[in-house]
Amino acid sequence: MIHILGNIDKWICEYRKCGAKCCTPGIQLTLDDIKRIKGLGYSVEDFLEFDEENQAFRIKGKNGKCFFIGDKLQCTIRENEPVVCRLLPFRVFEVSYADEPIMKLKPVVDCPGEGRGKKINKKKIEADATSFLHEHQKLIRDIKKKGKKEIIQSL
Repeated sequence: MIHILGNIDKWICEYRKCGAKCCTPGIQLTLDDIKRIKGLGYSVEDFLEFDEENQAFRIKGKNGKCFFIGDKLQCTIRENEPVVCRLLPFRVFEVSYADEPIMKLKPVVDCPGEGRGKKINKKKIEADATSFLHEHQKLIRDIKKKGKKEIIQSL
């Protein structure tokens, strides 16, 4: 179940105006994200790190930003961006796994693109968030069963 906490009708990414503040190191990845990025020719050793505490794969940082931010603050993998990036202008606020997984999304604070651009497709946001939830839940099970080393080798 997905809960969107906040009401934003329109949005466009104005990354130059805010200095790409959403594009930080540590963006969480799904296995499908990793495979897609690896398919672009990147080595997992270059962009991937494992967060032991949260049992999650994350994007490494480069100069205090996401590994995939270019010199002009543009996303260099925009057409293949991670699921979490497709949730913008919302950020994952809370995730809980009970009988039914629950994700709460909150709007990015002080975003210059809020209220501008195209109308937000909340059904697509919910679909991407649901996809992330299910992929992450599967990843947690696989890490417990196989271990992170075997998962990385299978990519």
